[in-house]
Amino acid sequence: MPTIDLETADLDAAIAEFRAGGVAADAGDGLMPRDWSDEDWQRLFGFVTIRAVAAGDALIRRGEADRTLFFVLGGSLEVIVNASDGHSMGPLTRIGAGSVLGEQSFFDGRPRSASAWAVGDCRVGAMSLEQFAAFEEAHPRLARDLLLALGRILATRLRTTTAKVFG
Repeated sequence: MPTIDLETADLDAAIAEFRAGGVAADAGDGLMPRDWSDEDWQRLFGFVTIRAVAAGDALIRRGEADRTLFFVLGGSLEVIVNASDGHSMGPLTRIGAGSVLGEQSFFDGRPRSASAWAVGDCRVGAMSLEQFAAFEEAHPRLARDLLLALGRILATRLRTTTAKVFG
């Protein structure tokens, strides 16, 4: 997956698109840490690697041992899971700008539980555990805020899944 070197103006535009998507996200899926300033967002995105994902390409593959956390900057990705027969695939949800992917493996260290592919051309910010550790060391309050916001997204997604299962 290609890495993109963004100029400061392009990074500012990517951050603005991410934040706008977060505000517009349905069902609490947007990553919105409380009271973050423009500078706080720039600090966060100073610790990510921007990647391009072409339409139809996989960003995450079920079963992979990868703990990267992805911030969707633009475009949308469809999350798909294996059905109980292990062969067929079914769409679970679409994730757009302002949200994240990969948070479950980021937290628990287990292989990816689902796959995600780009519906159209996308840009994501990728944060490895090492990048998060550096962010946490440099900005402990922001790292705590980020973890709480990720926890809220996990809780929202779990409630949504539970509601689907139990109707």
